[in-house]
Amino acid sequence: MNENRPMAKEFDNFVLFLCGEWTVVSKQNHKNSQSVPDEKAHPEEERSMMNKTLFEENWKLFRAQSTGWWALMADYDLSKVDKAEVKFDKFVTMLQVKYGYTREKARAEISRVWAEYEARSAESK
Repeated sequence: MNENRPMAKEFDNFVLFLCGEWTVVSKQNHKNSQSVPDEKAHPEEERSMMNKTLFEENWKLFRAQSTGWWALMADYDLSKVDKAEVKFDKFVTMLQVKYGYTREKARAEISRVWAEYEARSAESK
């Protein structure tokens, strides 16, 4: 091996791209940060897990209504979601691509549309 090869530098700060935003993290702050137990770290994950379950259970209904709810969603796009192992994540990604939503915005849109659909369904009964 070549002993004169320059070594990689260690930086004091690094940049992360999280949730659609660039964030500078100081190495010192990162080392001193305490980890939070998983169940308390991401309460929104717990809510989205409920949404994932609900979405997976009602995928055929979502699929049938999707082109009416989101005009940019084509049947071709929905067939990609059909083939995905986790349909919720794939559908969220499709909304991000088609509408430029963040993941949070896409999840919120799915929840909003579903809540409106359930409200209309309850009224018609």
